[in-house]
Amino acid sequence: MRKKEIIQWYFDISKNIGISDQGVPFWDDLYLDVIVFPNGNLYIKDEDELEEVLNSNDIELEDYNLAKSNMKDLIKEIESMENKIIKNGLEHFKFILEASQGRH
Repeated sequence: MRKKEIIQWYFDISKNIGISDQGVPFWDDLYLDVIVFPNGNLYIKDEDELEEVLNSNDIELEDYNLAKSNMKDLIKEIESMENKIIKNGLEHFKFILEASQGRH
């Protein structure tokens, strides 16, 4: 019996990413995360935390709206099978799988 291949995707919704002048990577986390399970189901993580920081004024309304908007756009991309990260990842996975079976 052949082992089943599975891939899970984890997207961290962020405002900015970069490298500081000291060479340290950084990102401005907007709390929300989208997880795509191998069966295609989606899970939105930390939505409650985003609400809490908005209510405590630890995040600007503009950033709250940005997080929600980016999450909705990402979900649309995923559901329509248009997300480039997932598409490229699956193509690479297929290539590796085929190569491991001597088909490349």
